Amino acid sequence: MPPTDKKPLSLNWSRFRFGLLAWAVALVCGFGWIISYQMRAGTPANAPREWPDAVGLPFDAHRYNLVMFAHPKCPCTAASLEELKVVLTQGRGEIKSSICFIEPEGVPGDWAQTRLVREARSIPGLNVVMDPTGAITTKFGAMTSGQVLLFDDHGHRVFSGGITAARGHQGDNRGRTLVLTLANGGTCDLPQTPVFGCALHDAASPEEAKP
Repeated sequence: MPPTDKKPLSLNWSRFRFGLLAWAVALVCGFGWIISYQMRAGTPANAPREWPDAVGLPFDAHRYNLVMFAHPKCPCTAASLEELKVVLTQGRGEIKSSICFIEPEGVPGDWAQTRLVREARSIPGLNVVMDPTGAITTKFGAMTSGQVLLFDDHGHRVFSGGITAARGHQGDNRGRTLVLTLANGGTCDLPQTPVFGCALHDAASPEEAKP
C-alpha cells in the first residue's frame, strides 16, 4: 500500500477542539480584562472641607457650587461630561458649575485643545477653566479625571466623587443621583462615590484620546 500523508480524523478533531478551547479562553480573558478596567476606580480626591480661599474659580453664595476636574485627553471623561449635562439640566438652576482642565507645564500650546475641551465649552452655563500650572487642581486635592466636588452656598463640601458608574459608562448612577438630591434640597448619607477616569497628573498617558 503506498504511503499517505493524511492524518487520522480523530487527531484533526482533537486539534480543532484544542484550538476552539484556546480561542474561548482568550475571549473570556479579554472580556474579563475589559470589565476589570472599566470598574477600576481612580484615586479619590483629598478634598478640603471648605471652599479654598483665592482659588481662582467663581463662587456663588446663592447656589450650590460644583467643580469637575478633567484631563483634556482622558477618553473616560467624555461620559462624565455627558452626566454633567444631565445634572445641569435637572438641577433646575440650583448649581453653579465649573470644569477645570489640568494643563501641565512644558506641554505644547495646543496640547489641551481636544474634543473634550471643545465639548465642554459648548455647554451653556458651564464655566470652563484651564489650569496651566495645576494650582487649582492641587488646592482642591483632585487626583482623577472626572472628579466632582459639590459645595453648598456657605462653602461647605457636601459631595466628593464621580458621576459615572464605570469608566466611559453613561446612565443612571449613584453619584449623579446624590448630586441632584443635594442640589434639590435633599440629604444623603455618605455622599461620596468612586471616580472612574485617568490620573490627572499624567501628562503623557497611554489612555490619551485623540485631539
